[in-house]
Amino acid sequence: MPTPNVHFKCLHCGEALEAPFEMLGQLMDCPTCGETVEVQKAPVTLPPPPSAPHLPPRPVPKLKMPLPPGTAKKSVRLKEYKVLTQRDERFAGAFSPEKLEAVLNAYAALGWHVVSVATIPVPDAAGGSRNEMIAILGRDK
Repeated sequence: MPTPNVHFKCLHCGEALEAPFEMLGQLMDCPTCGETVEVQKAPVTLPPPPSAPHLPPRPVPKLKMPLPPGTAKKSVRLKEYKVLTQRDERFAGAFSPEKLEAVLNAYAALGWHVVSVATIPVPDAAGGSRNEMIAILGRDK
């Protein structure tokens, strides 16, 4: 009896791909865009983010002087931010560059973009510290 194939999409170009079940978890090159992708059972799906408290929009202060003719008023655009760390549940305790790429691509599909990446010292159990990566994502609200 032949082994079923795994059907998934390229995280880079969205092309529908197929590979033998034995390749599950291995890397292959997408025949359309040439990027390396992991053979997966299903596309990366993220659990819904926890609901954040929503603050009322800040009022735009009134100008004391009228604007010159032909000058448009600027509207206030609210931003939303998210911080990812190596210990984030989406990495399932096994942080790797490949998993980071998959998580960032999944967030990008939801309108998020990387604002900044940094390392911060985190205290460890032995009284020392280790560096941990954080990524700050943002999007328009």
